[in-house]
Order: sequence, then C-alpha cells, then structure tokens
Amino acid sequence: MSIQRVSSKWTKTVVLQRSRTVNEYIPVTRQYDRQTLERMTELFELNYIKPDHGTYGNGVMRVKTVHTFSEPPTSDHSNSEEDITDDPSLAESSSQDLETSSHQVTSYELQYGTKQEFYPTLDELHQALEERIQGHLYLIQQGIPLLKHEDLPFDLRVLTQKNLKNNWETTGILGRIAAPGKIITNIHGGGRLATFEELVLPHLQATGFQKLRSELYRLGIHTAVQLQKSFPRLKEIGIDIALDETGRPWILEVNTLPGIYAFGLLPDKEAYRRIKRYAIAYGRLPSKKKKTSRHAAKPQASSSKVKSRAR
Repeated sequence: MSIQRVSSKWTKTVVLQRSRTVNEYIPVTRQYDRQTLERMTELFELNYIKPDHGTYGNGVMRVKTVHTFSEPPTSDHSNSEEDITDDPSLAESSSQDLETSSHQVTSYELQYGTKQEFYPTLDELHQALEERIQGHLYLIQQGIPLLKHEDLPFDLRVLTQKNLKNNWETTGILGRIAAPGKIITNIHGGGRLATFEELVLPHLQATGFQKLRSELYRLGIHTAVQLQKSFPRLKEIGIDIALDETGRPWILEVNTLPGIYAFGLLPDKEAYRRIKRYAIAYGRLPSKKKKTSRHAAKPQASSSKVKSRAR
C-alpha cells in the first residue's frame, strides 16, 4: 500500500483546526483575498503569504505593516518660534495641539527572497501581490517573530513516523537558520542546519528546554494522529515549528513528504539509524535485503542468456 501524500497546505490546515489540542498551536491562517489582506494587516504587524501548493519555501512572501505619524504642514498664521518661546504656556499648548493634529500613516513592506518593495496603500500592495499570485490559491498566515541565533531567525523541523509497531513516534528535531536577508529558513533557500540544543538552550534554561522538547514530541504525535483521521495511509510527517520571542511553539505548516537525510548530518547517529529503520519498514526507503537480492539476480540473468545463445 502506497504512502499517502497531501500537497494542499489549506486542506491540512482545515483538518488540523478540528483538533482543539493542535489548533492552539496554529497561527491565524486564511485563504488570500483583498478583504482578508486588509483584516490581517490590521491585526498583525507581520503576515506571510504562501502558495497552497509548493515546496522549499518557493513563492513565500512577507508583508510588514508600518505605522508612522505625519505632522501637518505649518500654517502661515501659526505662532512663530520666538512667540512660543516667550510664553511657556503657549509652547505647551502648541505642542499638545501638534500631537493631537498629527495623524497615523500606514504603509506596507513586501519582501520575497532578499528583495524588498514598499507600497503606500493597501490597494497598491494587493495589486503587486495579485501580479505574483497569478490567480493561484494562496494563503495568508499570521507572522510569528522568530527567535534568533547570532541575529539570524531560525525555526525547527519535527519528524514524526510510524514505528515498527505501527504507532506514531516523534523521532527527531532539527533546527534551520535562515540565510542573511532571507525570510525563509529552508536549506534549499540558503539556510543551514543546526541542532535543537544549539539553537534553543541559549534562550531557555535546562528545565525549560526539556519541557519544550517533551511538548514538541507530543505535538508531533497529536498532529499525526489528527491528520491520519482524514488521510489514513500517512506514514510520516515533518512539522515546521516557529518559536516566538517567549519560546512558545507555533505550527507553520506540515509536510507529508518530509526530508529524512538532513537528520543524518546531525551528531546523533543513533537517532538517524532509527529514522531510516522506520522509513524502510513502511516503504519510504528500500531495504538492504532487496538491494542485495537485485544485485544477486543480475549474474543469474546474464548466465541464462549465455546458455540461450549456446543453444
């Protein structure tokens, strides 16, 4: 029986939101349209816009809402600086009037890759996004300000697999550090790997680190169990986890074809051997026995051909 894969981010999000336990970890996520863009930019300073189908962080964009205060132009009939200085009460009154009369100006910063663009109105931002979206389904998700390692944002990948008893088991956690100037941490986008301990221990005490580790291991299982209710042939998932500035974990998205080999680059080789063992058992990786039997069969086939020719 083949391993089930689910490519739609929106489909997976809807399924996960049905679980009260898992839904607490999901940032506000909606299908993109003009009205939703307006609402999300009002609610959150950062928002990520990403394609419903896509891998390696391709097509991901970030919108930052920027608020500034604009002072109205000075009137010809206003008090001169000298007049105000002569009377302290007038100076205080003028300062209060200026503060009251200033108004908030909202603009938007759009970033994709390392490129940044600025738009003074929501309509212009929406038009620029539409040109990049080109009619495809995109999602808009509440942005989580990520913890940083050496001034670079990072996130985590939690791997959960079916074990040899056909039960869900979280088998590994690794960290991914964004390349300078990038908004994504994917290795294919220039990010680099790091251990969970290396990235998290500087931010949390030992007890907090162990608590988070246990929480992520449980979350991996809860997420897999919930997805399997709708997709019964799942065997493995990779969960992209953001840690906000308080260390709280958030589910950014779930991948049903998670990368495995990156775990082999980490120091814990025993964990990687277990990951491979499970992947072989449920058919993600070929077994060594099959490889050996195929190699052994080749000489026999060539031998039979020789006999056939001899006849």
